[in-house]
Amino acid sequence: MTTAILFVTNDAAIVPPGLAKVAKVTNSADEALSLCAAFRYGAVFCDAAPLANGGSGFRLGRQMRRHGISTPLFLMTSSIMSGMEGVATASGATASISRTATAILDALKSVGNAVTSSGPAGSLDRPLPEIDIVIERARVILKKYAGPVASMMVDDVLDDLYPQYPSGIEVEVFAHAVAAHVSGDKARDDFLSELLV
Repeated sequence: MTTAILFVTNDAAIVPPGLAKVAKVTNSADEALSLCAAFRYGAVFCDAAPLANGGSGFRLGRQMRRHGISTPLFLMTSSIMSGMEGVATASGATASISRTATAILDALKSVGNAVTSSGPAGSLDRPLPEIDIVIERARVILKKYAGPVASMMVDDVLDDLYPQYPSGIEVEVFAHAVAAHVSGDKARDDFLSELLV
């Protein structure tokens, strides 16, 4: 039984030679999300830095969690900064690792190789934390005020907040940061009262 590994990176050379036969490589977070929804991977290794079409490992982590995809996700970065681990896990990743073959292989050992390369993706069976529920509600409610770009605006707010709050974002902080994108005091107040029910 072979375990398939997904790499989401602009640099395919990062794939360790020993994994070349079982690795699938893409530079698109959207394609990675589709692949993870369709197939079961042993792990996903994604660049934390920007990818094709403006995606990033942080956004991919949030999207995977939002879609109930529980595949281990490791964010690869050239330099591990203090607080990076908290930012990675807050965005839905398993951990952040350096962009080295040794770190990739160690991460694989940490999750084991008991996942087949095909079959439906597993779901998360635990309830979402309150902040995740508010984030998803904000995506829906903000559409009334900002239109189809609402989800992207929420992702931008999260990209700004995660580095500032590596141990977790408070609901009130998130709500007011998103509300700043709503024009007009009355509309902003209406948005907040609808969001924070």
